[in-house]
Amino acid sequence: MIRFGGPILDPQAAAAGRSESHGAAVRDIASLVAAHVDRGYRAAYVPQVKREETSAVEEIRQRFAAADIVLAEVQCWNNLLDPDPAARRANREEVVEALALAEELGAVCAVDTVGSFAAESLNHHHPANYSQEAFDAAVENARYIIDSVEPGRSRFAYEVLSMHLLDEPEVIERLVHAVDRTQFGVHLDLVNLVNSPRKYWNTGELARECARRFGGHIVAAHAKDIVLEDNCDTVRMSESRPGTGNLDYRAYLRCLDGLPQTVTLLMEHLTSTEEYAMAAAYIRGEAAAAGVEL
Repeated sequence: MIRFGGPILDPQAAAAGRSESHGAAVRDIASLVAAHVDRGYRAAYVPQVKREETSAVEEIRQRFAAADIVLAEVQCWNNLLDPDPAARRANREEVVEALALAEELGAVCAVDTVGSFAAESLNHHHPANYSQEAFDAAVENARYIIDSVEPGRSRFAYEVLSMHLLDEPEVIERLVHAVDRTQFGVHLDLVNLVNSPRKYWNTGELARECARRFGGHIVAAHAKDIVLEDNCDTVRMSESRPGTGNLDYRAYLRCLDGLPQTVTLLMEHLTSTEEYAMAAAYIRGEAAAAGVEL
């Protein structure tokens, strides 16, 4: 089963748009839940909240549950491989806090990326990002975060990202076995695994490979699209709105729907409510054509 949803952008907020893609800053939780219901969403990003805000945490948990909307992700984007040891330790503790918040809310997962050895940011490339050192650190960090919280309901997951360690399905599969924790899940963003023209033209097979290798561990997923620039001598690909790229959504949806567990599928990175409406309409149309209920 798939639980589908997306961000709710605050039209009154100057920062509304891509910056609010992962968790609304809206403090009126009743209105936020109503907006999800109006759009037919059955899953949601966790709104921006801190664990010490106990009354807000409880209201979020209760109101979303009453509307039968699954809280999918507590997001914590920091660099778990920061070259500064003090920053790395602080970042890890921040993710521990995110997983603890997810557990209190009953959210599906807390998610971060494996990280980058680059000093600039977690999204910068570095040759060591694909090394055994990166793999060992990813295992150690995942175990530490999970063992610090010992969650019963929520999972910790790394989102796949091509400039990081998790750029191939085989590597993700190896990491799942190496972490060896039932509370460790996979956050699948199929677009982020499309890192060559060969994969670009075979996204359906890429989705099926993911399902074969680690399907039982997928807890959450993202929905977007990708475009390969033509008539150029180097590989250039850009993220795009679902329906405007080459992702085989029917295969992607069938793979997620065919898993034994429920998976949340959330749109991201669009800049307006209108864009999200168009994306949702396209994905729902592809789901209907694939025989998948969202």
